[in-house]
Amino acid sequence: MIQYYLDLQKQVKFISEQQLAYGQIQKIYSTSFFISFSIRSPGKTWHLYMGRGAGQEGLWLHNEAPPSALRRKDTFLEYLRKHLTSCSFIGIEMDPHDRIIKFCYQKFGQIQTIAFFWKARKLYFLHHYQDAPETPFKLLLSWHGKAFVPNEDMADIYEFFNEVGRKDDMKNDLHSAQSSTIDQLILDEMNAAKIKGLTSGPTFLQRKITNIEGDLNRTRQWEEFQKLLDKGTSLEVYELKVGDHKIKFEGELNSYERRNLLFEKIKKLKRGEGILNQRLNDAREMLAGKSPENKATSSLPITKPIWGREDTKANVTMVKSAEKDDYKIFRFEGFSIGVGMSSTGNDQLRNKWSGKEDLWLHLDGAKSSHAIIKLHEASFISPEMINLGASIVAYFSHINADWISIIYTQVKNLKGVTGSPGMVIYKKEKHLRCPRVDSSQWLKE
Repeated sequence: MIQYYLDLQKQVKFISEQQLAYGQIQKIYSTSFFISFSIRSPGKTWHLYMGRGAGQEGLWLHNEAPPSALRRKDTFLEYLRKHLTSCSFIGIEMDPHDRIIKFCYQKFGQIQTIAFFWKARKLYFLHHYQDAPETPFKLLLSWHGKAFVPNEDMADIYEFFNEVGRKDDMKNDLHSAQSSTIDQLILDEMNAAKIKGLTSGPTFLQRKITNIEGDLNRTRQWEEFQKLLDKGTSLEVYELKVGDHKIKFEGELNSYERRNLLFEKIKKLKRGEGILNQRLNDAREMLAGKSPENKATSSLPITKPIWGREDTKANVTMVKSAEKDDYKIFRFEGFSIGVGMSSTGNDQLRNKWSGKEDLWLHLDGAKSSHAIIKLHEASFISPEMINLGASIVAYFSHINADWISIIYTQVKNLKGVTGSPGMVIYKKEKHLRCPRVDSSQWLKE
């Protein structure tokens, strides 16, 4: 079942109206075709199903978790459990242009995001998260396969999916020809897996019998209490413990009252023994005639997301080396400042013009052009050079503030991200607030 853009938009609206916000993500299950998030909201537990791709694409809300016979495990499920289980669910949003769902949750007191994109029958995902409290946020793009600390503004995470075919507009997309409920889709998966029913399997019954026998052994310890009564053992103690049971004699109790408490305990254990004996007989009768080899499990292959292990070259727009240089150089007495005019230009500036010892600048916590300060005759980079570089970055990033917050480090501490023009991983960075200086007279090539 494929939900097209308008179908998915309708589902997101419906789910948002069910008051799941700030419910707890209790458990996460998976089948071969779906991921299911168990979300506990006030008075009700919902199960939010998400298609894994390959023809199962969209969102559904259900009252029940997937049947145990269909449940499967893989790396994707374990990743989701590690990062989202026991977190507070904030809500879901949808990209205004394509079939991308943004799933927001709270962890370590911070809003974190995982987004899913169905494209060409495949599922891609993006994760913006913290590994631990007070640590930098990381960004995982599944089609790259490795998380890194981003230096870009994360206000619009949808733009990252441009690399793998995100469209500009899906408003005229058609509805799917037919709509299936999640009940029907689960039944279809069971039929595909050749599972005919959900009766209690032998393994479950054997485990149930073992549990009942353990409880039965504990209830039969009433015989030890009875021996104490028959022997006339003194009960002038605060607490009497026999096997797995204990009785507290609280308050000013005489010997008759203490014996009565012990007698009541024996009666409860005897009554429990009778009930457990009946349950044990019923379970043994259910097990009769069933073979342990008949356990129903799904053998369908698991639909996996695109996660750094498949060739996505056909979907990723790569930068060609023959492209025209898209950066500018401004020359001053003793030094130069280079600035990228686009994401491609930022990479070209770093790879073609800069040296390892040059200084790289970027706005702190916001999208911006990249700038690099290169020395020629000057012996060191002065604060005035950095202020000028920050002002040039602000100018080309359309920032009009009087004070400019930047991060800076040497070019040798940068590493580009394959498939993401203009994005770098950096280390040994420093943070600085610089006063804006008038750079208009210098902005000439």
